[in-house]
Amino acid sequence: MERSFTGRERMEAAFNGKKIDRAPVFLLLGGHLAERAGYTLQQFFTEPEAALQTLKITCQELASDTLFVPFNPMMPDAQEAIRKLMGKVPSIKRADIKEKLPKWHVREPWEDPLFKLHLEVCKRTTEIFTDYHLETLIGGPWSFALELRGVEEALADIFDDPKFLQSLMKYSAETTIVRCMSVLEMGITPFIGDPSAGMSLISPSIYRKFVYPYHQQIVEAIHVAGGRVVFHICGHIDPIMEDLVSLRVDGLSIDAPSSLEKLFNLDRERTVIIGNIDPLLFLRGTREQLESKVKECLEISRGDQKYVIAPGCQIPLAAPLENIKHFIDCCHRYGRA
Repeated sequence: MERSFTGRERMEAAFNGKKIDRAPVFLLLGGHLAERAGYTLQQFFTEPEAALQTLKITCQELASDTLFVPFNPMMPDAQEAIRKLMGKVPSIKRADIKEKLPKWHVREPWEDPLFKLHLEVCKRTTEIFTDYHLETLIGGPWSFALELRGVEEALADIFDDPKFLQSLMKYSAETTIVRCMSVLEMGITPFIGDPSAGMSLISPSIYRKFVYPYHQQIVEAIHVAGGRVVFHICGHIDPIMEDLVSLRVDGLSIDAPSSLEKLFNLDRERTVIIGNIDPLLFLRGTREQLESKVKECLEISRGDQKYVIAPGCQIPLAAPLENIKHFIDCCHRYGRA
């Protein structure tokens, strides 16, 4: 009788480059099944119990080897819902940041009321979902810096006040590191989401000067602590693929506009490749298109044991459940070793 592997075991095999029954599947999901669990999306984003119960239903309905910890204040949709609930403006941009930054200290995660609540959900998730590889989104330093400063202002700082921008990046990177350490202690892998670091917003030279050194600090700190880390940058990253691989990240999640074939042709040593199914196929594509894309990605991977098949970014909330199930079925069918 063929042995049944857990999602945790499949992902461990991928990180260690070991052969297993099939390629792991990573569904980048949010509150897709909130209504089926008896909750609204607003409740999923703002109530820990609603988030956990939704995740339970999700695991019953959909087979993913990796789970995101729910109730995550780092998720853009959650930030919007929480601010709306609290009657706050939908932005954390600080007009006075140049004056305030020298006085700020990096807040410990357990000191931040919202992030502390997420850490409590992290702990409960590890107790309930023991058979899954668990990850949680931690905001990347460049995107966090742009949220605090404002996109246009930060891009202007590149030329007008680079010293300030470097100081802001130091603060945001240190914040990212302490948040990562807090989840690593629970056995959860940080999924560093730095969407604004993609080539649709900045150039490779700007990435290398203002972002890469801080990405490097984060990876080194996590590895020194004995942990693993996965990176995700939205959109097109082909011009900085070699830079990202040189970071020696444990996992690199790539979006649909990036070349999976190019990444597989790089010498990436320890890095597991995750992606790059177009998320819009789940919403607008046919079952045949989804199936074709699964086969294409698996053919490009050529049976590489360090490949996890996944959407390139979060699956749209409006995507039909039948499409997600068909995707999973195709991954299981064609991803067998």
